[in-house]
Amino acid sequence: MKTPTLCLISLISAILPATLHARPWKEAASDRTLEGDYVRTEGDQVIIRKAGGSTVKIALSKLSAEDQKFVAEQTPAKEEAVDKDVFKWETDFELAKQRAKDEKKDLLVDFTGTDWCSWCIKLKKEVFDQPAFQEYAKKNLIMVELDYPRKKVLPEKLKKQNAELAEKYEIQGYPTILLLNSKGREVARTGYQEGGPEKYIDHLKSLLK
Repeated sequence: MKTPTLCLISLISAILPATLHARPWKEAASDRTLEGDYVRTEGDQVIIRKAGGSTVKIALSKLSAEDQKFVAEQTPAKEEAVDKDVFKWETDFELAKQRAKDEKKDLLVDFTGTDWCSWCIKLKKEVFDQPAFQEYAKKNLIMVELDYPRKKVLPEKLKKQNAELAEKYEIQGYPTILLLNSKGREVARTGYQEGGPEKYIDHLKSLLK
């Protein structure tokens, strides 16, 4: 029995180039096809994101000549779409976990109500928006924002994800800040702390020891 060359892998930390759209990919010398977006190339492997959000990895040599030409035409700038050591809020939890694994960092997950929770807004303004904190976070943390708004309408997929995570981690109030490892296991939890970014950084360091 022939071993399939397409295999599912975990979500990777990549931002899809805005100019690319889902396209059909064809396996060389086969009728097998796959539709999805080109994400990036890792060595001799091409990463393709399917419509549902999951990704597949396929050897470049296994693609049709047309697909190989398409991959070769992708500019280095698109390869640099992977964000590393930058301050960026993720909203896709699985993608954030993959980034944490790839970059060997912990996750800081902010369960927040951005349009109604005064303490959440205060924490963001006093700590998360401050350059000193962002400088620390981009080297040590993958930042994840899980929003539970009262007026703003979230995409249904995001709303469902956030509801499931609030239940999984037994969130009782906002803001709740969870520190997780790359597998999603809770290391510590906290919330608002007064004192600005420097004090908050020291607080996080003590929790991550």
